[in-house]
Amino acid sequence: MPAVPVLLALALLLGGCAAEPPCPSCLALRGVTVIDGLGHAPVPDQTLVVDGGRIVALGPSDAVPVPPEAQVLDLPGRFVMPGLVDLHTHVTILPMGDDGRLVARMDTAASADALRTLVAFGITTVRNPAAPVADGVALREAVAAGRLLGPTIRTAGEALVRRTGPSAPFVGTPTETAVRAEVRRQAAAGADLVKVYASLPPDLVAAAIDEAHAQGLPVVGHLQRTTWTEAARAGIDHITHGAPWSAAYLPDAARDGYRGTLKDRLRWLEAVDLDGPAVREMIGEMAARGVVVDPTLVALRTKFLGDDPRYGADPDSVYAPPLVRALWRRGTWTDDWTAEDYARGRRLWPRVLDLTRRLHDAGVPLAAGSDLPNPHVIPGASLHEELRLLHAAGIPPLDVLRIATHNGAAALGLADRTGSVEVGKEADLVVLTADPTADLRHTRSIEIVLLDGQLLRPSDVL
Repeated sequence: MPAVPVLLALALLLGGCAAEPPCPSCLALRGVTVIDGLGHAPVPDQTLVVDGGRIVALGPSDAVPVPPEAQVLDLPGRFVMPGLVDLHTHVTILPMGDDGRLVARMDTAASADALRTLVAFGITTVRNPAAPVADGVALREAVAAGRLLGPTIRTAGEALVRRTGPSAPFVGTPTETAVRAEVRRQAAAGADLVKVYASLPPDLVAAAIDEAHAQGLPVVGHLQRTTWTEAARAGIDHITHGAPWSAAYLPDAARDGYRGTLKDRLRWLEAVDLDGPAVREMIGEMAARGVVVDPTLVALRTKFLGDDPRYGADPDSVYAPPLVRALWRRGTWTDDWTAEDYARGRRLWPRVLDLTRRLHDAGVPLAAGSDLPNPHVIPGASLHEELRLLHAAGIPPLDVLRIATHNGAAALGLADRTGSVEVGKEADLVVLTADPTADLRHTRSIEIVLLDGQLLRPSDVL
């Protein structure tokens, strides 16, 4: 009788030591250094196993078994990080009519071109912040269904503005009734979020936030008439661009004649007291309420330093769809700037970086965005420049990488799926040949992109 338990124990022991079952659908990346996107130090000599579009195993290479029949890539000296998240890229690219206004009809070829290029640059998730809602939803669904190669898309509909009249991708909502009706229309059409724009006053911004939240949608604001402080207190979820530009943050004497135009922003930077009570109160409210900011520094730099010769001869411009380059030739927002204006912009640029650092240091959650197709903002390439600008603002490289991965995913409500290198997460990953924590320029040293587990090489995608 005693032999039965002994045999049972032996059988259990042998079963526990059974070989891994074959997994011909698995992909193993062996010998890599992992940068998890959560801000932790890089971990060398790791093996990562992917199956079914998800990370199923991760750990030291001498401890993680590779399933038989798996495809194995031995990658010593390589670095694996999460796919990048561009929280501000208008992937529904609109042509411009003869009257100089954007046409409310997506150019499908240019949009598909931009999406492929974003993937080649390691961007696996994007927020499309303002688009004709039907086009934005259709593009999102085309990617989700595999009809187009592109990052996962979360899209807004038309941005809400005060004035009425057609002007894509905006919609006039001059009253609270109009605001609420428009938010409900976009929600019914399948939008993932609502965008409120610069001309909307505080009461209408608050109404949009209230209605959007009732529909289960977050709100992102490109704000000016409504201050960041007012929007934070009203419950806004996200704010975009690197400064509020509102007269309310200026000393009384500097408010006279301030209209908030692009050139007026030079006056704003000259006059604003970043250590003053209004700005400190604003930053405190944003931090306390967890309002996410994507500074889009690269889109601001191309304006404030728009006379930089590189913008006329940037080799990366070949990655912009021809339609986008044609839009740039139609106007750059600073066509009326003089040499002195640009000199002021160059002199004041450090103040923009200073405000970004203050937001970060105070605990305001930052995310990375580029603002395609603004002049000289290039699909993919410009997000990598955004990372370097965040570092130039004084943010450490590991924090910058967290901002560009996990923070972006969290802002979109996708942190349980993507944005970090962890078991169970979707295999949205980038394999680099050099260490981005040593030099953020190395984020462009992309050898492989995994998009939901699909292995892609940038040269093939492009």
